[in-house]
Amino acid sequence: MINVDRALRSSIRTGKVLLGSNRTVEAGLNGQAKLIVYSADCPVDVRMHLEAVDVPVYGYQGMGKDLGSACGKPFSVAALAIIEPGDSEIMALQREIRGVEA
Repeated sequence: MINVDRALRSSIRTGKVLLGSNRTVEAGLNGQAKLIVYSADCPVDVRMHLEAVDVPVYGYQGMGKDLGSACGKPFSVAALAIIEPGDSEIMALQREIRGVEA
């Protein structure tokens, strides 16, 4: 089990991450996103769009303010897209997602 908050911060510092629902949905639809993370209070319509894309989707256990804080941001984040993981172990979440679905 990885430390998701630490992996997110590392990804933001060393990789490429898009924050925000609209940018995340767009990155998922155009194939840029390698992994999508959404908060527990992500709006249902946004979540439906995110789960419809052919990208692994991870439901973050905290609320948007917690996800924003985990990203080192002073604002709420409903969803984010990992474009490049950088030096982070965030992509290990894919295995956890697959393990849950299997």
